[in-house]
Amino acid sequence: MIRTVSIWRWQLVFTGSIVAIVVMITAFKPQTFANPLVVAGIALIMVTTLGTLAVPWHRLPRTAAAAIPLLDALAVGFTTNAPDLRLGFLWVFPVVWLATYFTLPWVLGGIVFISGTLVVFADQNGTPADVLLRLLTLVITLGFLGVTVRIGAQRSRAARRLLQRRSEQVNRAAERAETNQHRVTQVVDALGVALVVVTAEGRILQMNDAYRALYGRDRFGAALPSAAVEYDARKGTAVPLEQTTLSRAARGESLQSERVWLFDGEGRWRALEVSTQPMASAREGDRITLVVIDDVTALLEAEEERRALTAVVSHELRNPLTAIIGHVDLLRERDDLPGRVPAQLEIIANAGDRMQDLVTSILDQNGGAAQEPFEPVDLREVVEASAASYAPLISGNRQELTVEGADGLVIYGDAFRLRQVLDNLLSNAVKYTPAGGRIEVSLGAAADGQAELAISDNGAGMGPDDLSRVFEPYFRTESAVRAGIGGTGLGMGIAREIVVAHEGIIDVASELGVGTRVTLRFPQRRVKEVQA
Repeated sequence: MIRTVSIWRWQLVFTGSIVAIVVMITAFKPQTFANPLVVAGIALIMVTTLGTLAVPWHRLPRTAAAAIPLLDALAVGFTTNAPDLRLGFLWVFPVVWLATYFTLPWVLGGIVFISGTLVVFADQNGTPADVLLRLLTLVITLGFLGVTVRIGAQRSRAARRLLQRRSEQVNRAAERAETNQHRVTQVVDALGVALVVVTAEGRILQMNDAYRALYGRDRFGAALPSAAVEYDARKGTAVPLEQTTLSRAARGESLQSERVWLFDGEGRWRALEVSTQPMASAREGDRITLVVIDDVTALLEAEEERRALTAVVSHELRNPLTAIIGHVDLLRERDDLPGRVPAQLEIIANAGDRMQDLVTSILDQNGGAAQEPFEPVDLREVVEASAASYAPLISGNRQELTVEGADGLVIYGDAFRLRQVLDNLLSNAVKYTPAGGRIEVSLGAAADGQAELAISDNGAGMGPDDLSRVFEPYFRTESAVRAGIGGTGLGMGIAREIVVAHEGIIDVASELGVGTRVTLRFPQRRVKEVQA
């Protein structure tokens, strides 16, 4: 069905042309309006236009719209009665309309109708041969025009239908591809192995849920405030940004089951095995890499527990075995043993020796290393390493971080545990300080000679009630919960335990709306005192 808007458009274009012609006739040859047929033709066009705008075409059959070009053709026929004007060219409008929207018989019928109006209403000056020539010229011209437009319209409709079918096929293919992609994503997210695709520029293209949970990423891929940190060993040194797993993969390094230690945002150690695999890219020359990260923490812990259990059992077996073998040797030295007793003691001694060899072998295979003592740690280096890891997040929040005070402040302790404390305190400062805020870290010696490290911010702060509960497990302020700030409420308690284990003191001072200051104090000992 021809849409109503299309009918309006065609008729209004035709009417606009007639109005322009009427204006020109009024300006240059107003006596033309003395011809009643010319006036009747113009009036018929106006009435037809008003009727076109008023008729509800969507309720009528498709062929009803053919009445409009036929009425326009009749009106043009009226205007051809003016002897000095050649308005017959306006028949192009109804012919093109019929050729565009109706079949060829309608076009030929329209041309016949136009020929009839030419014979009836047109000025018949001249010889019969001239009149016949004008008629044939009009019929041939309009017929050629109508057939050409009709063929073009048919081809246009065929091309449109073909494009529509292809568009539908493409849409169905896209829907199938999207469905398959969604299924693949679901399968990949269900895997326990962490997967991430990284470009040569270090940009993450895709990751699964296991990677997000492992490295502390949100569903958009952005790092959370409590993001995980990679280390070169358990309780070792934090890996520099350019040596992290993603950076190495982006540079094209080949990794095969390489061990990486991760300290996640929840304060747990995770042992990872990392492998890389080049992937095909959409454009030639682009390099993308698939990073496969397997969390083997449970396997290592099970192995450690097995070794510990084996060592305990072996040690517990060695003591009674030593007693048994020793007493058997004493009995074997006696001369008053009855008949078969020496032989039986020999069997017991041989079995004890074999058992002792087995226990010794187990101890050799599963001997554990003793816990390392505290070593000299420069708090300035720990602070700067922690600050460097949070620098991108601080920059993104438009915050300012300054480190002031002593260039070196050495104490004895566990560098990894101290870094854990600093990471937790800086994370809190970043989370609770608004954009544009300031975070200051100062190092120096306190009045009593202890090493002092303080972290202060001008963030939200806490009231007295919340401040008194800051070290309680799982405690979080109501304002933080309402604001949706992430956290577990365990960090400050863990930090205090670590500080206490270093014989230090942690003090928190805060004022609501002003900010928070956390002060750490550690004893500074001499090497001899530590070794003693």
